[in-house]
Amino acid sequence: MRRPLDESNGFKTVSGDVENPAMQSGVRAATEQRWEDAERFFQIVLQQEPESASAYSNLGNVHLSKGRPELAITDFSRAIALAPTAPVPYLNRALAEEQLGVNAASSGNKAQADQHYQAALRDCRDAQARDAKEFAAYFNEGNVQVRVGQYEAALAAYSRAADLAPGIAGYRLRQAELLFQNARPADADLMMRGVVRKNPNYAEAQVALAAVEWVSGQQSKAEEHFDKAVSLDGRWRKMAFIRQQTRWPPALYDAMEKFLAIAGSS
Repeated sequence: MRRPLDESNGFKTVSGDVENPAMQSGVRAATEQRWEDAERFFQIVLQQEPESASAYSNLGNVHLSKGRPELAITDFSRAIALAPTAPVPYLNRALAEEQLGVNAASSGNKAQADQHYQAALRDCRDAQARDAKEFAAYFNEGNVQVRVGQYEAALAAYSRAADLAPGIAGYRLRQAELLFQNARPADADLMMRGVVRKNPNYAEAQVALAAVEWVSGQQSKAEEHFDKAVSLDGRWRKMAFIRQQTRWPPALYDAMEKFLAIAGSS
């Protein structure tokens, strides 16, 4: 999860930058995903205020959104140097490091991927040290722990994030997915049911619950939840789409494949 500097969501500014018209224009452009315009406006801010940590942090978010993790890391590092006590540049730099890890892994360079993942974990922990209630830092840590196969650590991180931000259904779902990975299917089932009950149109939750129920022998319930997900978006029928859209741990993907091999083909 990406965060702007010192704000809760979207591309925002710290209080000292609010009056800057270029910053306001950059925030508006980024919110509308007009990345070229956003980059230009944040560069203008930096010409006017070279020590604006907020501008560097938001510029890093733009570069990350445009698929430029190396440039994003440079921007976030500058923001950290200017605002060393702020947690957000650390957690955002963790996202860029994680993306570089994914890129390296895709190229077959496991050693380099591990280096980036470890850098991401360090940044997550630095963010947590600066604000123990920074829920996105725990969520980001959980994502990276899944990448490196540390599923108990991932469960602990997701659980902390979900407890700090109980209103974010995706956090609780991720916690449930890791419960399943860590051989606690009954707990996963119960938690996923709670997510689905509160968010019936949350297609990923419906699909994940279908997989958990199928392997636990609850076939009719599994088919019911799967049908609900497919009614929301027919692409959930395809395993390739599920892998593309989710960040599940291996055990849940295995369960989903077993479900689709039988029920999904009917």
